[in-house]
Amino acid sequence: MKGFRKYFIVLIITISVFIAAWLFSVYINDRKLAEIKEAQNQATVDVLSSETQFDLLQEASCQDTSNYLSSEISDLADKITYGEQNFGDQTQLALLKQQYSVLEVKDFLLTKRIAERCKQNTVTILYFYANKDICQDCVNQGYALDALRQQYPSIRLYSFDAHLDSSTIRALLSIYKIPSTLPSLVIDGKTYSGFMSVDALKKALPTTLTNPPKAATATTAVKKAATSK
Repeated sequence: MKGFRKYFIVLIITISVFIAAWLFSVYINDRKLAEIKEAQNQATVDVLSSETQFDLLQEASCQDTSNYLSSEISDLADKITYGEQNFGDQTQLALLKQQYSVLEVKDFLLTKRIAERCKQNTVTILYFYANKDICQDCVNQGYALDALRQQYPSIRLYSFDAHLDSSTIRALLSIYKIPSTLPSLVIDGKTYSGFMSVDALKKALPTTLTNPPKAATATTAVKKAATSK
């Protein structure tokens, strides 16, 4: 009888710990979902105001046009990544991802227009992926792109779920002729299919970024001046 009571108490404790852990997990996910919904509402405002932001940036000097919508995009990306990894029902993320994609495209177009106006050599990468359940190479590609960004922080990277039901995504897939093989990348306007290592990515970057021309030293300048005399 004592043995039965002992096992019964252990069982009750085990069940209690399990329930407590489950409730804590639900609480954390509910809080994250609330944050995602809040970010979703903010994304709507950002999308609606982005055109106005560009009009304002047109009046700004080229030195003041470095961030655009980047902070909002980064914040949304972090929340979407959490949702993809922790929420079983991915449909609750669909609307947020659609708005996120629109915001990214607007920033991408804004970046191109500002680069043209300010004569900037801005390097952009469009990254098309699928969820990790069907594309393990996409996970590895994400790591490689993170490593590339650490080496070249000036690169502007935009990621898109190629399977997202979105007219914006479909337009991008058509314009850049993205194949069904994922991951796929558009680096400075050129499309690449399949996983690319960090070394392969670096080779695909413009040489103006990977091997920028070195400024002449003061000594060299003096020698040139002396020779000209």
